[in-house]
Amino acid sequence: MRVKFIYMCDEKKGELEMLINYLREGIGTLIYLIPIAFIVFIIFNGGKFLTKRTIEFKTLSMLSEFAWILVVITILKITGIIGGDFSTTAIVNGRVNYSFALFGQEGLSMATLLNIALFTPFGFFSSIVFKKLKNKWIYGILIGLIFSGTIEFLQIFTGRFVQLNDILMNTAGTFLGYEIWDMLLKLNLKSKQKS
Repeated sequence: MRVKFIYMCDEKKGELEMLINYLREGIGTLIYLIPIAFIVFIIFNGGKFLTKRTIEFKTLSMLSEFAWILVVITILKITGIIGGDFSTTAIVNGRVNYSFALFGQEGLSMATLLNIALFTPFGFFSSIVFKKLKNKWIYGILIGLIFSGTIEFLQIFTGRFVQLNDILMNTAGTFLGYEIWDMLLKLNLKSKQKS
């Protein structure tokens, strides 16, 4: 009994260390990609200026657009879409790695929590950048489902493991980010009504 308890403690400690390492690596990737996101942000706003002939300098809106671009690029880098080795060899040979099992044997693992954490900022900033998301929660789910589904589909060509579980957890993370923004909006509205 004591040996099993020690083993479980060591296993949990290993998972916690893994979580910390992945978070550290993710934050490092995010910081590393700031200049690239800034270039994309400049190009994006340059395109808006060329089509509309005007740029509105709203600080929150512009910071949110930059943060959204940074989060999207970071997700694409972490998931192997940016910098991945794309080929059709696995598909042609019939060796695509996929799983339709929900939560598998490990249940809610650290990897599951990381998927939720990775997509929460995406949902948060998407709801700020895309104004239509503010009014309909279903859009918060759909944008996460479409973005995550696209990433998982593209991972077929990079030889990475494709999981239905990842799509669901990424979508849940996006929705969580959307809900956090929605809650902050409601709190802000209540505080304005009181004053």
